[in-house]
Formats: sequence, structure tokens, C-alpha cells
Amino acid sequence: MAMTRPDDIRYADVWQDASTVPADAAVVAILGVPQHIGVERNGGRPGAALAPDAIRTAFGRLATSATIDAINAGALAIVDLGNVPCEGRTLEEIHAAQRAVVGDALSRGWLPITLGGGHDVAYPTMQAMSDVHSTWACINIDAHADVRPLLQGALAHSGSPFRQAIDEGHLHGRRFAEFGLQHISVSKPHLDWLNHQGAHITMLDDVRTAGTRTAFQQALHHVGNVPLYVSIDVDAVSSAWAPGVSAPASDGLTPWDLTQIIAAAIATGHLAAVDIVEVNPAFDTDGRTARLAATFIAEVCKGLCAYCTYDLPASQPRS
Repeated sequence: MAMTRPDDIRYADVWQDASTVPADAAVVAILGVPQHIGVERNGGRPGAALAPDAIRTAFGRLATSATIDAINAGALAIVDLGNVPCEGRTLEEIHAAQRAVVGDALSRGWLPITLGGGHDVAYPTMQAMSDVHSTWACINIDAHADVRPLLQGALAHSGSPFRQAIDEGHLHGRRFAEFGLQHISVSKPHLDWLNHQGAHITMLDDVRTAGTRTAFQQALHHVGNVPLYVSIDVDAVSSAWAPGVSAPASDGLTPWDLTQIIAAAIATGHLAAVDIVEVNPAFDTDGRTARLAATFIAEVCKGLCAYCTYDLPASQPRS
């Protein structure tokens, strides 16, 4: 790890190669999927292919004060798995490659954070979860349900991943929860389909009525105490904070809501995978949305530190 400024260490200074990770470290493994094929198939505006590198750059610039002690002690490691090669490949070929990389990370006991790209990247992550875990759960943080049918009965897209995973038996509907859906962004037939599958639905109005923590705990209770995959579509956040997304929402969750959700997911002790999708730098304002997505990665790293065991130098008592 080459520190450019030892008195001001940033995440770009602490990336580790997979071969140097301590055997007992909690490992966050970041993987990019730079494509927007699924967004275009769903009639959305292109640009999400630029997101993984934009988010990675923004993350690298963030300070490490909440995590550096754990990193220095070998209790936390952050590994960059690079980007899935997408140029010249079909969406199905990209998905197959992503499934293999995420599955390998899960098999190692690492926590993969996949950076889309469109929300279709959730589908190969769910395939990988099904490959590794016999029983597992998923919570989708989103304004949209993303349970549209496949195009022409066969083509995946950014609006289809959760229906595809449930229909193919990778995910059981009873282990699935939608969180933050907006009535103006999801159709009644899709809500009916989710209810028929036994999924738990939390609308944005429900979040505000119950409070974020209570509402998310209800979703966690529904899906059960099993390995958990949390999918974060950044368009769940109001465009006031997240203008650079594939489908911006005038209303939505706040960044603070997401920090509470991430903390609660980590507190279960079962968080197994995360993705952050639909950031669209082509429509961003001053890199605001990429930086917001980067802070979500930092929140995951910070949250894991609370459950790491490590010794601090005598001059730095744990606060």
C-alpha cells in the first residue's frame, strides 16, 4: 500500500491485492460491471456504463478515519476485483462472467460489492448467491419493483432481475423484500405479482409512517435470518441528492435513510453481498451521485469495523 500522504490516508491508498489479504480479515471485494445494455433494452437512457469507474474514483478519494485502524490491524481488507470485461460481449455473456466472479468472492467468505451498470447486474449476483447458499434472502432498495417480464420471453433487462431470479428458482419469493417503492413508479400488476409470490413490500409512504429503522427491521424479519443480499438502486434516493441516475425520482429516500439501512443490514451478521446500481455519470451534477454511491461503500466498510476484533495502539484507545 503506497501512502501518498501518511497524515491523510484515502481509500485509494489502501487497496489490497487478493493475494495479500490476511486470512482472518473481513474482506470487501469491489467489482465493476461497466455496461448499460439492460438499461437500453428497458427503454432507459444510456450512461450507466460509466458508473463503476466514476464510483471507484470517488471512493478512492474518501478519507479512511473510520476504518484505518482495522485496516492497519489486518482486520479489514478492501480488494478491487476490477471490471467484468464488457466490450463486444452480449448481456448474457457479461452476466455469466459476473456470476463466476461474484460466486468466487462469496465462496471465499468475502463481501462482494458490485457496481453497475443497470439493475440487471442483480440477476447474476442472485445466481451466484444461489450457487453458494442453499437458503438466502434479498432486499431491493428501489423506487421501482424491477419485476417486469423478460423481453420476447427470453431477454433480460434492467427491469427484470428479481422476476427472473424468482421464476428460475434462484430466489424464493418469501425471502424477497422490496423497500422504498413509489406508487408513481410501480404498476399494480407488478405489486399483485409480488404479493402472490409472498414477497414483503414497503412503499415509500410506509417508510415515512413507520420510520426507516422500524420499516427496515420489518423487512428483515420477513426475509429471515439467513445470508442476505442488499441491492441498492440509487434512484431510490431523491434526485435532490442523486440527479445522475438512469431514472431520476423527484421524491425518495435520503442519504441518511441509506446509512441506517446499511447499518441495520450489517448488524444482522448475515450481510453477504451488496450492489449499487443505476448511477449514470452522463447526467450527474458535479459528480454528486457518484460520490453518494461511494459513501455507501464507505458505510459498508465502516459498519463491518464494528464487528472486527483487533487491537489498537496504546496511544489510540477505542472511542
